[in-house]
Amino acid sequence: MKKTNLILMFLLVLGLQFAFSQVPDPTNLTAEFKQENHPGMMGYGYVELKWQLSQTPSTFYFFKIFRQGPGDSTFKQISSYWRGLKFNDYNIRPNSTYSYYVVTYTSSSSSNPSNIATLTTPPVPDYVRFTTYPPKLASIGVAYTYDADAVSNQPNAVLTYSLIEGPADATLDTVSGLLNWTPSAAGYFKFKLKAESNLGGKAYQEWTVKVTGPTGTITGTVVDESTNQPLEHVAVYFISTNSTRHEHTYTNSNGEFSKSLVEGNYKIKFYKRGYYPEFYDNKTSIDSADIVSVVANSTVTISASLATVPPPAQYTISGSVLDSNGLPIKSVVTAFFVRDTTFPIIHPHHFPRNMSAVTDSNGNYQLRVLGGFEYVVFAKPFNRNYYPEFYDNKRTFHEADKILVNGDVSGINFVLEQKPVYNNGISGVVKDFVTGSSVEAIVSAFKLTNGRFKPFKSIKTDSLGNYLIENLQPGNYIVFAKPRLPYLPGYYKADTVALRWREADTVIVSESGVVTGININLITRPDTGFARINGKVKTILGEPVSGALIFAYDLNGNVNSYTISESDGSYSLENLSAGEFTLIVESTEYENTADNGTVNVDYGTNSTASKDLYLSPASTTGVGNQSTTPTSYSLMQNYPNPFNPTTTIRFTIPEKVQVKLEVYNLIGQKVATLINGELNAGQYNVDFNGAGLSSGIYLYRIQAGNFTSVKKMLLLK
Repeated sequence: MKKTNLILMFLLVLGLQFAFSQVPDPTNLTAEFKQENHPGMMGYGYVELKWQLSQTPSTFYFFKIFRQGPGDSTFKQISSYWRGLKFNDYNIRPNSTYSYYVVTYTSSSSSNPSNIATLTTPPVPDYVRFTTYPPKLASIGVAYTYDADAVSNQPNAVLTYSLIEGPADATLDTVSGLLNWTPSAAGYFKFKLKAESNLGGKAYQEWTVKVTGPTGTITGTVVDESTNQPLEHVAVYFISTNSTRHEHTYTNSNGEFSKSLVEGNYKIKFYKRGYYPEFYDNKTSIDSADIVSVVANSTVTISASLATVPPPAQYTISGSVLDSNGLPIKSVVTAFFVRDTTFPIIHPHHFPRNMSAVTDSNGNYQLRVLGGFEYVVFAKPFNRNYYPEFYDNKRTFHEADKILVNGDVSGINFVLEQKPVYNNGISGVVKDFVTGSSVEAIVSAFKLTNGRFKPFKSIKTDSLGNYLIENLQPGNYIVFAKPRLPYLPGYYKADTVALRWREADTVIVSESGVVTGININLITRPDTGFARINGKVKTILGEPVSGALIFAYDLNGNVNSYTISESDGSYSLENLSAGEFTLIVESTEYENTADNGTVNVDYGTNSTASKDLYLSPASTTGVGNQSTTPTSYSLMQNYPNPFNPTTTIRFTIPEKVQVKLEVYNLIGQKVATLINGELNAGQYNVDFNGAGLSSGIYLYRIQAGNFTSVKKMLLLK
């Protein structure tokens, strides 16, 4: 009996040692201070902890985080039940030393502690914030004033003010912050002030002033074209031909509307779901719309009749899903709408309930879809030993062939490729960066191959924005999410937003283990309008580029619209507000060209503009001056563009000459002098750092002898 007890005790100890060995030790713990980046707020910062695991755990596990701070004689636990490999400690003080270590644990055992990471937090930086709020209404001919005040958390700071953006005739006292302006026209006018401390702190304040003048009224009724019955809740948009904004109202139960407007010229749009949108008077586009003139103290009466959108015809998309030997592979086949812009005019009950189907025993499927739309079709096998596929033999949504359906479409066949099985993946949540709410999207993984990120695999999130991309070839990836409007697409970048692939964080995938917490933050477009820019995306050799991402940036550096180029390279940026836009085109397989320029659209005679965009496989040049002597003067486009916060400006001079290279903001204020001296003939690359500047368009100007040239560049933060 005693011998049996000894054996049992030995086995118990051995089992405990085995269980302990299954909990991997945290390693390579680092601690780094991160400054809070909230403009206008008196935040301080936090300590970011990062660590790794010595091996992939074989059971469910958590982490405990321990800290020793000022006045602590021992380490104290500050968190438990933590799952990620990163932890932020916000409960810290300036000028203090903190030490940390981490332990992995399960319900039955714990690991050895990690290494100890120690750091000393910096002193409180200089933070500036505005304490006043500007008025947002003004009248024509009446003085508009705003006495801006800002404060610093440093008692000895001296503040000065500058007007970054605003009407040309507005004036600002740089010492007191007093803004004066007398509006001469109605409309919406943007302002941006900067308060800057001599100790380095900065704050910005942006707002829009609505200027009104003498008003008149537009009234009318909207009816159903076929029944002549009044239509309730029709959206009526009043689009000023000399403003970048628009007003709107809705019809009542009698189909009536009335709107008081500043005198001027307007184009009018009528919209109700289930009816064709229409511009006054019975026009299909803003370009052909009639102009309605509003005169002070008078009323204009108009009417409109809207035609119902007939129930769209339903057709089928059919085909098969087989392997390379012609054997059926049980799969879920789904059809995705390609364009969102047409959806709102169709009544919801006209949509098919299900645009997915499971293949039958022979591998065949049939989908019911709406006619008149383009679709991307996706086959996802139940057997994880096969790659999922977009038609036609494409791995990602970007590359997929688009199928225009105007009748039954057959022969959309898939031959799935068998794959090596890796028990790995990338998982996370797609969410709204501001609210934290979930966002449904198509998520794509791009794998680094031969120095370029190539599309590798796509998956659709669930209704809560969760995604899991499984069975990936080991390597480096970036992760991209394409949502529906009004959200803009974006890439994974920890704790912030990345609209461009060069800003994305790289995710390292090994042969086993799922990389969790790859949460993609998205933002919404700031405004919509009625203008359009279209064209084609090409290589510098004239070849079409499909799947390229095109953004339209306004003068404030905000994305107003985006789209993805079609298989023939064509693109269309819809629902733009009026104004000047910088078009940026990107593809992970190409480099941006030197300059794709800007485009202006308005609601008068230029509501639709065309612009072809170009991509190049060329790589960037080095820094310094080149050995080959150029034969002419030139100033080239900066690269990268847009940039954050550094970019390179290139220029050539054919002879020894006095050179001045300067940077200005849009109101003509010089923000930097990069070169002011005599240079020998050659090609020069000059780095510019915009870390201290706000987002927006800047001008860089070179003067070399009698040669002068100016170009624009876009700083995005």
